[in-house]
Amino acid sequence: MSLPSTVGSGAVLLDGARYENSFAWLYQHFPSHQPRPLLLGTPYEPIADAGPILLDAPTGSAAYEAWRTGSEILDGVWLESDVSVDDLYRIMQRRARVFAPDGRELWLRLGDARPLYRAWLAKTQWPEGFWHRVERIWLRHEVGVVCAWHYEQPQQDMAVADQGIAARLTLDLPLLQALASQEDTTQDVDA
Repeated sequence: MSLPSTVGSGAVLLDGARYENSFAWLYQHFPSHQPRPLLLGTPYEPIADAGPILLDAPTGSAAYEAWRTGSEILDGVWLESDVSVDDLYRIMQRRARVFAPDGRELWLRLGDARPLYRAWLAKTQWPEGFWHRVERIWLRHEVGVVCAWHYEQPQQDMAVADQGIAARLTLDLPLLQALASQEDTTQDVDA
């Protein structure tokens, strides 16, 4: 499946920890795009620049092209969605923390494409409704991009109630194992 050829809605989810002083870098390179750190307005705001950051990136925009070509945004994930970036921000914020099957709370580094890439290679599936309002998740692969996951019913929502970043969703063990790595891409949350 190829990327949309016409202007479409979407946003890049990137890992701020991959860039030194991520906000300054984003404003310098993409001044017409507003970065939205998922940890903003939460108790974890002091580390918001290192957490997942959502950047509006409709097809054809500077941020989209930087992600698509891998020229400046190396490991981001492009979320194809028809909702506003503000709505997508609130949706993604509710997915930053999840439960493991044994009840532990985990952080997902959604903006770091490397764990998602491993999950795609392992052919794991996300629970229906996890990627609410996202039609497709695109990852960089070798010299191009691939549609890693496609959802026929993106209106489904597993986390209906807006409780900020409180964990509400449980991911299965095969998906969590595929997302994990020796560099520990998920972290337990002290509650």
